[in-house]
Amino acid sequence: MRVPIRARLTAVYCAIFCAGMMALEGVTYFGLKTATETVVDRELEARLVGVTDFVDKHVARLTPARFQQEISGHGSLRPELLAIVDLEKGPVFESPALRLIASTPYKASPPRIRTMQAGEKPVRVLVDRRNLQGRSFQLVLASDLSGTYEVIRYFRWLLIFLAPIVLAFSAAVGYWVSGRALAPVSQLTHAAGNIGVHSLSRRVTVPRSGDEIEQLALTLNRMLERIEASFLQIRQFTADASHELRTPLAAIRATSEVALLNTNASAESYRQALHRVLGEAERNTILLDNLLRLARADSDVVVFTPRRIDLGAKLCRAGERVEILAREKHLLLRVMVPDLPDGGLAVAGDAEHLLRLCLILLDNAIKYTPAGGGVTAEVRRVNDRVRLSVQDTGIGIAAVDLPNIFERFYRADEARTSGSGSGLGLAIAKWIVESHQASIHITSSPGSGSTFQVDFPPFLSSEVPKKASPHPCAAR
Repeated sequence: MRVPIRARLTAVYCAIFCAGMMALEGVTYFGLKTATETVVDRELEARLVGVTDFVDKHVARLTPARFQQEISGHGSLRPELLAIVDLEKGPVFESPALRLIASTPYKASPPRIRTMQAGEKPVRVLVDRRNLQGRSFQLVLASDLSGTYEVIRYFRWLLIFLAPIVLAFSAAVGYWVSGRALAPVSQLTHAAGNIGVHSLSRRVTVPRSGDEIEQLALTLNRMLERIEASFLQIRQFTADASHELRTPLAAIRATSEVALLNTNASAESYRQALHRVLGEAERNTILLDNLLRLARADSDVVVFTPRRIDLGAKLCRAGERVEILAREKHLLLRVMVPDLPDGGLAVAGDAEHLLRLCLILLDNAIKYTPAGGGVTAEVRRVNDRVRLSVQDTGIGIAAVDLPNIFERFYRADEARTSGSGSGLGLAIAKWIVESHQASIHITSSPGSGSTFQVDFPPFLSSEVPKKASPHPCAAR
């Protein structure tokens, strides 16, 4: 059974409030009782002084009958609650109410004050022994507590009567207070519940309260912003991927339909049609591989164990693979890797990913460099970093496009849009760079070419070769 937070808060509030009230009432009750007994005790002690003085002055010179007559007329001593006992000869004065109490033998050092029962009345009794006029007397003084205890009894019943009223009042107040406290949470819940796929741009209202509710609203809005950005990115990614896949599929279909409709075509025309279909299929395969690679990167499925990799060797291998592309466009491709001792160009990473990074940067430079231009790739040591740089003399990138160059399917202008790429290469390159704790930086301007620089942290290990093997492209 689920209990609402409001009900739980009310129960806790009532429990704490009632416990506090019970403690306060208990302290008040016993405090009142103790205070009244203290006042009575002080009155008894004051009377004891008067009785002692009276006995000391008159007990020796007056006859017992005269003594009893004198003390009976002394109203301040309250003779109706007074007993004087000569421990050798017996009672000297004894009120009927204290006859039983006064006749009770006490120890030499009795408790001075106690509460006792005199018939049906509760009394506060003070018993003391004094040596007066050479005789030992036991003085017994009492004070009627009936009226005091009646007040205390009425006060106790008042507390018992007020307890359910206080409980009901505290429950009502607690329920109201918890409702007021949770009202902003209910509003946030209702507002967040009304935000769906088609209303991700909406935000919850932020109360200017300066408390946790305001922080919760701000956190919800920031979360909604991230969700909206991710949703828009996924939607854009899906649309771009569909667009990229539609073009080669349409080309394959059109080529196949033309070839099938042309019943009088030669074998050579069919071969050309199959070559076009194969080319588009290969393009689709590359695109799907890139999409799959990015999807795995987003889901953190791709995990590799860093190893000692010679970045210069990977750049040389990538240069050999794209050299034919450079020759076809009549470009001058230069790959420069210095021959450093002690593994100076070693980085910690994955060999396949680092090779792909070099291929992406070289292919991108060759693709957007006009015929007759040049591409220069280099790996060198810069301070405590290993830097990979690829520079071209191509069409360049406008400053407004530089912040978006690593977005998926992004191509800056008509010149780049006319290229054969899918717009995923640099996005994959950035993921590879970030997965190797490296950084990438671009400097470019339209018509002046572009330079991509990737700075890797060096490979740190006590087991490095004394002499690095020379790279096959070191003399390029």
